[in-house]
Amino acid sequence: MRVAIVGAGFIAGVHVEELINLGHEVVVAIGTDISRAESFAKKWDIPRFSINFDDALASHIDVVHICTPPTLHYEMVKKVLNSGKHVVCEKPLCLDPNEAKELMELANEKGLVNAVNFNVRFHDACTKIKTYIESNELGNINLIHGSYLQEFHVLPADYSWRYKEGLAGSMRATSEIGSHWIDLARYLTGLEIIEVSANYGKFNPTRYLKDNMMYENEEIGSQKIQVNSDDCAIVSLRFSNGAVGNMLLSEISHGRNNKLSIEISGTNKSIWWNTENPYTVNKAGKFTGVNMETNAFGGGFPSTFKNFFTEVYKDINLGSTNEDPKYPTFRDGYINSNVCNAIYQSANNNSIWIRV
Repeated sequence: MRVAIVGAGFIAGVHVEELINLGHEVVVAIGTDISRAESFAKKWDIPRFSINFDDALASHIDVVHICTPPTLHYEMVKKVLNSGKHVVCEKPLCLDPNEAKELMELANEKGLVNAVNFNVRFHDACTKIKTYIESNELGNINLIHGSYLQEFHVLPADYSWRYKEGLAGSMRATSEIGSHWIDLARYLTGLEIIEVSANYGKFNPTRYLKDNMMYENEEIGSQKIQVNSDDCAIVSLRFSNGAVGNMLLSEISHGRNNKLSIEISGTNKSIWWNTENPYTVNKAGKFTGVNMETNAFGGGFPSTFKNFFTEVYKDINLGSTNEDPKYPTFRDGYINSNVCNAIYQSANNNSIWIRV
């Protein structure tokens, strides 16, 4: 397949590397800065680069990967779909649920393959957990809880697009890392989140910017800036079957490079897993101790992006989405957007319960 990559940052490079490994041809890289687009294209041996988005819509392109900040997704994805091309979009699909719904409906109307990069669900351990739950080994699900912890936004920190509301929107921890946890909980259990009550931590709203680094205290030659998005969130959850849950999100947890954890308790057993020990699934019944299942290679040294793209491109090769795709589609992106927005509304209204 001939692919266009829109974006020239870190995540775009991850997409390109895995696409090349899978034998797809990345034919053009689109960036907002010509020198950065050129550098990106040279690094990955992509024959063309451009700052003109319409170059991603050319007739010889089969698939477009959107690897840009969230506020740019809607217009770009809409143009891709209207040009008749399959699309893979970075998460979150849209920050506005109405825009996400419109894209979902347009993709379905056009009969085009559409996917959102919630890659975490493609860990081998997650596939195993889903199988256990579907076999009813855990019994009826009563409790779902976990966290997603990172340290990258502890001050001092880089002043990236994630802090610019015009690109990232008004959320940060909720939409950037919370969206992954929300997708995983839905995927593993088959349940929907129907109500949320949230509390935000927004620390150091006034910061000092110098040499593209943010500081807590004023530095000589620094510029005062305002950051209003969430550093962390504590969210209570109610699920469609009556189960309850809790999700802790933090981008300010020292020593946590990228830890997502989830534990699911049913009437018969509990099961839990986290990304810092990605090969190990823990199961337990009452008074039976903990059974640790370890698959040292997870089907080979795991690449969740490779597994994700493999599933998506099966449908792209067929020309349409199958009836029960394993990968997250725009429908998942739409539902996810609704949950994130409910969390935002609750956190900004004294943690009242918000119906999704």
